[in-house]
Amino acid sequence: MSNHRLILLLPAAIVAVSANAQEPAAALEEITVTAQRRAESLQTTPVSVTALTRSALEDRQIENTLDVAAQVPNLRIEPVTALPNAARVFLRGVGEDQSTPTTDSAIGFYVDGVYYSRVQGAIFDFSDVERIEVLRGPQGTLYGRNTSGGAVKIITSDPGDVLAGSIDFTAGSYDRRQFRGLVGGPLTETLKGSLSVLKHERDGTVDNLTLGRDVNSRDTTAARGKLVWSPTGALEFRLAADWSEDLADVGVGASAFGGYPADLFKTTANADPSGYLRTRGVALTGTWTGGAYTLSSITAWRDLRNHGLFDNDGEARTILHFAFDTEQSQLSQELTLAGDWGRTKAIVGAYWFTEDIRHDTINYSGSRPNPAAPVTALPDLTDQDTDSYALFGQASFAVTDALTLTAGARYTWDDKHFDDRYPTLGRRFLVDKKWTAFTPRLAADYKLADGVFLFTSWSEGYKAGGFNRSSTPVTALTPYDEEEVSTIEAGVKTELFERRLRANLTWFYNDYSDLQLSAFDPVTNVGRRFNAAAATTRGLELELSAAPVAGLSTYATVGYLDARYDEFQDRVGGVLQDVSYLDLKGAPRWSYAAGFSWALPLPVPGTLRLSGDVSHRTRMQNVVANTPIVATPALTLVDASLSWTSGDDRWSATVAGKNLTDKHYIGAGLYIAGLTTVLYPADPRTWSANLRYRF
Repeated sequence: MSNHRLILLLPAAIVAVSANAQEPAAALEEITVTAQRRAESLQTTPVSVTALTRSALEDRQIENTLDVAAQVPNLRIEPVTALPNAARVFLRGVGEDQSTPTTDSAIGFYVDGVYYSRVQGAIFDFSDVERIEVLRGPQGTLYGRNTSGGAVKIITSDPGDVLAGSIDFTAGSYDRRQFRGLVGGPLTETLKGSLSVLKHERDGTVDNLTLGRDVNSRDTTAARGKLVWSPTGALEFRLAADWSEDLADVGVGASAFGGYPADLFKTTANADPSGYLRTRGVALTGTWTGGAYTLSSITAWRDLRNHGLFDNDGEARTILHFAFDTEQSQLSQELTLAGDWGRTKAIVGAYWFTEDIRHDTINYSGSRPNPAAPVTALPDLTDQDTDSYALFGQASFAVTDALTLTAGARYTWDDKHFDDRYPTLGRRFLVDKKWTAFTPRLAADYKLADGVFLFTSWSEGYKAGGFNRSSTPVTALTPYDEEEVSTIEAGVKTELFERRLRANLTWFYNDYSDLQLSAFDPVTNVGRRFNAAAATTRGLELELSAAPVAGLSTYATVGYLDARYDEFQDRVGGVLQDVSYLDLKGAPRWSYAAGFSWALPLPVPGTLRLSGDVSHRTRMQNVVANTPIVATPALTLVDASLSWTSGDDRWSATVAGKNLTDKHYIGAGLYIAGLTTVLYPADPRTWSANLRYRF
């Protein structure tokens, strides 16, 4: 039996085991989410949301942002070609894979309510994460611009009422060395604090034959501190600060210009892959609660510095290299007022965001037919300033005890100033552009019976327009406009057998207009990023969790995605043609996952727990042109872990393995016709051993 058929049978098996289990089991963990900007049960939230709690993160070996993708239907997260710490995120068939700072993501990324505008640094190790929520579908009403595909929310731990913490050490393959520490508790009667630190080093997985050493190493140091001050029972302030420094290699791939390489983990790239990324931020959150009202404020500042040199050919001589130096800073302010009057719940808010980006690059180009030709260098100096403002609101009214209606809307103003300079060519391009968007939402939900919750909604989303960095005047001076989506979805959320089985099913239909793609623009007669296409994505998402017997928890997810272009023309062989038959990138037709965590009934002190999961996805395109050599083939991955926890829960030890069948596959690919093809491998099989002490 094939892997994907086996995984399709697992959800049915989970239901059968749950229904017929003889030994009583504890109920599933109650999960609270904030998808609608208020705390409510996952099972009565009329939004398509996947929630991963702290226990799920540990049992499923979710150690960083990349690991989240396999747990969420129709979600894909991979690195952006040569940037191992930048996230290429696609959800329900639409996303963004360009890391140029002038390009915005289609999936909003939030940490403790603060929007992270850049994909650089979005792939990071977790140290103090309490919960992750992935909101599927456009979130334009409550979360705003650049959430046309969805939003990923990471919620970090707050300090507790008693002094507590943990330290752990991890060793593993490729000389992995990792330390994590967390401590938190009361400082005074009204003040609590916490501090988490992380250090992670690992040798490279790729053998560079030209440099004579391994590449794609990791070296990350991070810290996060948090203070929570509650001067009165109605007033609370949270001050959080974070800092990280990533000295990991810029990603190095294997050249596939002459065909698929015999070994993905060998390269002849000749550039020094040393990279640098520093991120930091401060956020002050204030909350006042009085009677039926809650007033909240989030003031946040963030910045990053990122530089390195991409070897975009993977060969022993320079064909195409790319040096970059990026500085970015952002400042945001959000105010919300929420009310709860029994049958009516509402929230109104205002949001302001400003961002400054300086992105300096040098393109180094060599001649493939003439190796003796000198390498040319073309510097490009870019500055972009963005100001964004929004007003939003949403209200829900319980018509009856079972039926609730919801309506909301957001109005957004975006203003971008673009300055692109080519000093060696004597060219400079200055452009300003403003965009506005109205993104409404209508929804209804109905409690059919105890444990059975129905919901449906219609909503719109918006991704801001932008500019092309180019030495060609018509390309640099012609902005592309906003990308818009209209979505209908309907779902059912159920909890059965005394909350030992949870089954959530969602159907969705997305209609995208003015999709932003890089292709041949017949209006300006050049290849550039513009509003090239219209597309429709539709599908199903199933999530199951079960506690069939005492000590055993299981889960399964299934994602089906039918993603098609409605309109798309591109130049093929020099001729403009209808290419709407192409597959959307980042949109595998099927994705499945299933796993378990089992407290083994063995006569040992403490608890011995075995966990495992298998995930599968069908073939996925990585570039617009559907070039076969850079597509990711159908893939099945298997992970497992065995952990022991002492009877007092203070000590634990874990041995774990990822990609146990040692699949060699690409995490990203770069293809420029006639010039270069580079494949960047994902991690091969790895193992780790962890020792943790809690106090």
